[in-house]
Amino acid sequence: MGMARFCGGLSRSHRGRVGGAMAIISAFLALSVLTLVLTCIPLDAGFLLPAAPGLRGGAHQVSGYDRTLRDQWSESGEAIATIPIMKTAAAALAVGALVASVRRPRHAGQERCQRVKREEASGYHQALSFLAASEQLRRGNLAHYDDTWHIVENGEAVPPSAVFSDCAVKPSVSEYARAEKAAEKAWISHSVISFDYRVVEVPRNRLLDPACDALVFGHLPAGSPQRRSAEALPQRRLIVIDETVNDLYGARVRAYFEARQVQHEILVLPMTEENKTMDLALEVAKKMKQFNIDRRTEPVIAIGGGVCLDVVGLAATLFRRRTPY
Repeated sequence: MGMARFCGGLSRSHRGRVGGAMAIISAFLALSVLTLVLTCIPLDAGFLLPAAPGLRGGAHQVSGYDRTLRDQWSESGEAIATIPIMKTAAAALAVGALVASVRRPRHAGQERCQRVKREEASGYHQALSFLAASEQLRRGNLAHYDDTWHIVENGEAVPPSAVFSDCAVKPSVSEYARAEKAAEKAWISHSVISFDYRVVEVPRNRLLDPACDALVFGHLPAGSPQRRSAEALPQRRLIVIDETVNDLYGARVRAYFEARQVQHEILVLPMTEENKTMDLALEVAKKMKQFNIDRRTEPVIAIGGGVCLDVVGLAATLFRRRTPY
């Protein structure tokens, strides 16, 4: 039982090596048993073997239970061996055990390989079925019209003004329903959530220049309708800044937002790997709640290194889904 548990925790290649080693040990034990049977147990009545060529005399019958093969060699000088029927059976069992111990790992290995191949083939077909179903859902079967979303089947007519979505919903009868046409349903929902963000570079020493609006509107493409709409509205920003960066540039950051007449609050935190904890993220989320940010038009500004961006990103996700930062 202990060896079975030990082998169960090994990889396939290691189990094969362990099986080979066990086969060798089994063969050695079988040979040891065969040697013990033929040399250590006294010979009794049985059948005769002819004398070895070149030795004096022929074959002789030996009776009694107190004479061993060694006695026969020393006393008569003739190669006489009496092998009892019980010893013959023991020798056959030993040889059979030897052959079985050598062949068993090979046959077991073949069975394992066949079983693994069957399992892999089954898993492959299941994966193909899953991918086919996923591909069908990716096409999208939702259309928005009459102020709501509708599941549209193939060939179903929809108004020309309908807006289609990449998302899909596949309805079916619930497996818990008591009848095939029961009201209980089940759905598989495939939702496509895009993650888009803009990267913009600013010339050196211009980022904190009040004439540059990158910290306020840089996340929106220049000339886009979204940017024009934002520029026409009063702006509010929550700034989360690393305490080391705040010591170096905090005064300029405050002067920048004041000059651009942006309502703002600044949260200074020690953004280091040692302080990268859930409590720090929750502190940022709490500040978002107090500032009452609008998750559609007021992205949180994180100023610092990778830890600062990680913490603010997690806090924005926890605060409200898809809160920009």
